Amino acid sequence: MRLLVLGGTRFLGRAIVDEAIRRGHDVTTFSRGLSGEPRPGAEALHGDRTSFEDLLRLAERDFDAAIDTSVIAPAHVAAAARLLAGHVGHYTYVSTISVYRDYPGDPVTENSAVLDCPADATGTVETLGYGELKAGSERAVAAALPGRHLIVRPGLIVGPHENVGRLPWWLTRLARGGTVLAPGEPGRPIQMTDARDLASWLVDNTRRGIPGTVNVPGADGTTFGDLLALCGEITEAARAAPATIQWVPDQVLLDAGVEPWMELPMWAPDTPELAAIWQVSGDRAVRTGMRYRPLADTVRDTWLWLRREAAATGRAAIEFERRPGIGLDPAKEQAVLSGL
Repeated sequence: MRLLVLGGTRFLGRAIVDEAIRRGHDVTTFSRGLSGEPRPGAEALHGDRTSFEDLLRLAERDFDAAIDTSVIAPAHVAAAARLLAGHVGHYTYVSTISVYRDYPGDPVTENSAVLDCPADATGTVETLGYGELKAGSERAVAAALPGRHLIVRPGLIVGPHENVGRLPWWLTRLARGGTVLAPGEPGRPIQMTDARDLASWLVDNTRRGIPGTVNVPGADGTTFGDLLALCGEITEAARAAPATIQWVPDQVLLDAGVEPWMELPMWAPDTPELAAIWQVSGDRAVRTGMRYRPLADTVRDTWLWLRREAAATGRAAIEFERRPGIGLDPAKEQAVLSGL
């Protein structure tokens, strides 16, 4: 397969390229070259998708399929999709479950209502909203390649090279030891997908050219307690002091001003507006070949990656890349614990 990956240097895009190359596909990436190095074995084209002149370079050749992992305005996604419509057989767009209008308050399936955003909208995540931006981009792809596109709506994506910092934060917090503030109660369900598993499924179904929309919410059967126990076990050898997990009720955390999902990554308190956050239908993904590896493998490999990165850069493993707002400040954590 001659595969074009729009992006392809960070986290999920990187995993897609690595998986496609491992399978012997002919991979070309198109990116600005600012957020990561080209992957070994891939042809790297440099260009800015917001520049039509740069996009025109893609019209000089044909591909069997394209995978687009971008987070850019729908108008720019539309421009690329229209340009590539005559040069690719199939177009996969990686969206998000955040496009659903009533999510996470209500359970959703692929047929649930989607947020309003036009396919020609301009702006950013900050001005449009993340879910809206992705919803508009979905419409742009569908309009440009009717019947030849796959819309994929993942949930929480984790694993090595994660550039958001959710799982790395919990790993490094357990590695510091001491009393670790944990949100809610240990039996609360949680779902996540290893980027490598999602990449494998994406390459498979892009090659097959399946059309339509598929949710990939993550595996069932995992709890927050399972996650933190694994993080504790895997980081134990690097810990200077013992770690004790202290579960704190949702309302105590909310009253203390702790921000759900961000300050305590993956925490969704038991409130009406978040009542169905883990109730996203994923049956279609499983029927089309989605397989989730054991969570222990993801946690272990993410910790090994953090340690390798730390050794290569001469910094501590706790100094990992993360988006602004991810992780609870130690002083704030101690203040909440002291008030119990």
